[in-house]
Amino acid sequence: MSGTTATATATAGPAAEELTAAQAHALAAQRANPSYAGHHVGQYIELVGPLDCATLEEALGRTLDEAPWLRFRLRLDAGRYVQAPVAPRATGRRLLRLDTSAAPDPRAAALELVRGRLAGPPRLELLLDPSAPEHTPDLVGAALVTLGPDHHLLVQYFHQLAVDGYGVALLSRRVSEHYTALTTGSAPPASPFAPVSVLARAERAYVRSAAHAADLEAWTRRYRVPPAPVRPAGRTAPPGDTTVRRTLLLGAADSAAVTAAARPAGGTWGEAVLAACAAHLAGYGATAETQMALYATARTAPGTLRVPGTTVNILPVRLTAGPRDTFRDLVRQAATELEFLRRHQRVRGEVLARRIWPGPPGARVPGLLVNLRPFETELDFGGTAGHVVSLASGPVDDLAVAASRLPDGRLRLDVDGNPALYDDTSLAEHARGFADMLTALARTPDRPTRRSAALPADGEAGPLPLLPAAHRLRAASCPADPCHEAVLLDVPAGLSASSLRRTLAGLVRRHPALRLALRRTDGVWSQEVRPAPAFPASADPGLLRRIPVAGSTPEDRDRLVAAAVGTAAGELDPAGGRVLRAVWFDGGPDEPGGLLLVIHLLSVDDVGWQTLIDELPLLQTQSVVERAGAAGGLLAWAARLGAEAGSGPRIAELPYWSQLTRSPAGRSWPPGRDGHRVVTRLELTTPQEPADDAPHPLDVLLLAALARTAHARPRLHDGSGLVAELELPRPGHAPRTAGRLTTVHTVRLPLPPGPGAEADAYDRAVLALGAVPGQGRGLEQLRHLNPRSSWALCRAAASGTSAVRRRALRPPTPAGLPRRSPAGPCRTRSTRPVADSRWRARCTSSSSRRRLAAAGASSPCSGAGPTRCSPRPRPVR
Repeated sequence: MSGTTATATATAGPAAEELTAAQAHALAAQRANPSYAGHHVGQYIELVGPLDCATLEEALGRTLDEAPWLRFRLRLDAGRYVQAPVAPRATGRRLLRLDTSAAPDPRAAALELVRGRLAGPPRLELLLDPSAPEHTPDLVGAALVTLGPDHHLLVQYFHQLAVDGYGVALLSRRVSEHYTALTTGSAPPASPFAPVSVLARAERAYVRSAAHAADLEAWTRRYRVPPAPVRPAGRTAPPGDTTVRRTLLLGAADSAAVTAAARPAGGTWGEAVLAACAAHLAGYGATAETQMALYATARTAPGTLRVPGTTVNILPVRLTAGPRDTFRDLVRQAATELEFLRRHQRVRGEVLARRIWPGPPGARVPGLLVNLRPFETELDFGGTAGHVVSLASGPVDDLAVAASRLPDGRLRLDVDGNPALYDDTSLAEHARGFADMLTALARTPDRPTRRSAALPADGEAGPLPLLPAAHRLRAASCPADPCHEAVLLDVPAGLSASSLRRTLAGLVRRHPALRLALRRTDGVWSQEVRPAPAFPASADPGLLRRIPVAGSTPEDRDRLVAAAVGTAAGELDPAGGRVLRAVWFDGGPDEPGGLLLVIHLLSVDDVGWQTLIDELPLLQTQSVVERAGAAGGLLAWAARLGAEAGSGPRIAELPYWSQLTRSPAGRSWPPGRDGHRVVTRLELTTPQEPADDAPHPLDVLLLAALARTAHARPRLHDGSGLVAELELPRPGHAPRTAGRLTTVHTVRLPLPPGPGAEADAYDRAVLALGAVPGQGRGLEQLRHLNPRSSWALCRAAASGTSAVRRRALRPPTPAGLPRRSPAGPCRTRSTRPVADSRWRARCTSSSSRRRLAAAGASSPCSGAGPTRCSPRPRPVR
């Protein structure tokens, strides 16, 4: 409970104690992924009525005085971690207070603040540092958010290292008791809490007993043939920092029908919910048997129900929803399963997972996660009603259903989905499917259950014909996997890993090229766009990596960025669909940070970079669809290029391109030991894009300068002209989405006839470019996309000179949006593509460099490290 600590008069804390099994499991998972925030969960209590904030703060402090073991640090003792108590902070009691009453939707604004609090994983480096106990992070926190007059939310957030959902219920009830006693002037009941040592010692005694061996044998015998878990999405993904949630509240009549239908079968509303989950999942499985996972408190030893600590367990349950099984049959099965589970609930679920399902990573019981919450949902704060609402209960691998019963008998269903597998629409269909199945079966409990239909696939997906950029990369003589571009952005202080993952997930869902998978079999290339729900964007631990940089010097940050570019590029795997990696340089709550985006070459060009940069702040505010319009269109664009390649106008260009590509070309100079270097940099004011098919002024200037330079260098030309390859940005009618949609074509530039004729080089370049049919887009279409014409161009000689016109990137200013201030969600600091020294070192031959330039790879001539760029680029050093 953030900022709320014990007073100086508190009694000495308990001695160091071993971790419970649940704590050890949470610690191992957190250490494996320190930036993961899914173990930081919580709830809020909605308080409607008069409230004394100072008294509530005192009640929180007194509650924590009675549970001093909730603030601890970790240390190794004989090779095992123990929790050592830490003295209270000297800052005293403080309850963080926030106010969203001025917001258009105060509740939504409050919940957004709450999500930010939940998105902060603990600083393990401080929790494990024995030299600085005063810096030990709080694992339990609280904030009071004012929504309006006499309307507040008491938000409680906690890490599973310190306390589980049952423990939070104990703490909440005790806070209400202290508040009521303080406001009425009465003495509170004696503290109901027992220390965490009760849990740890009970576990140690159980593991050494014959009861543990018998329970383990019972589970093993029951799951000798393990059932396959049902996956409604048809795929798997690591759990995300946050979840997508849909909440449904059943009416009084429907809730009463559920309870009435379950009673004759020997069950309660909990067994009815479990039976309905099995019936709903039956439509997605290959068999009638449904494998699920269920939360258990694992508190059966004496005194353990009085400990606000962590023992939560997740255990398997399975039901068979056959074609003739009725709802009451399923309820009877559920009652039998829960009876077995309660008798053997102290066997750890992670132990069973490793023994029964050794495949899933993280040693968690697979399947739909069901949380039957028997905790109090209404509390009394001195006459002010407090309504308890759970926000999150821990990591969700696929789907999770939490059910609770309100005091008036109505049932509340919270359906959470892994954001890598479900979006708002698909999750809403599942939530409605659960509710409809539950109410329909309760109304007709003696009829056979019916299978629900699987959700249809959505999103732009499917085989993607190779675009010209892919053909260029295939023709290069260097490995394609690490070929990439990178951009470094400024981000403000106080961001969270979960919000950044959510933003990246939005980019991946919107842009098909960020879901690109490249297949190469015996030299044959093919590619596909994976479905949006299948891509583990927000949950893939490798998608976003966090590097703390608070207090670092600019030079240290530069070195970290340079190293991160190479590391992220090495993690790219086009065959596995991993074409995007991100690194968050976290400056902490007070210092701005950086966000490094590394994307495979086939998935981005300059226009695509600008599109992604423009959408980042919109995705932070969840308004990208309304403000930026629809994305996509990559598959349609590829089909259009293939159709154009066989059209009459393109076929008519074949003689022009055949004659031009058969022309002899000059040779470039061999590279030195460190590759070529940039010796000249020219910065010009960018002219307006030409409205017609006239050559771009920058192309004319560049090619005229090349022709003048080549006149005195016979190695570059054949005596009558300079043959150069020109890569242009994507055409204006290309889709506004990520992807490499640039084109490359050959142009023959006439040389000045003599030393005194350089003045007409510009006019000669204008004529040469004006003679190119269709702005050069037909060359690659005829060479790569039309099998009838490719034979005539397949032996085209590579040019010794390549020119690439790139677009300078700017800070995010989408059309119709004002330029964001430095306090905005995300602004561009470094938007120049970053060169990769590892790729440069691998490609040292002149032919490979020429092909890489034609493929648009990071140029060996750009610097080895990231370039610091403001909206106006500065020279590369």
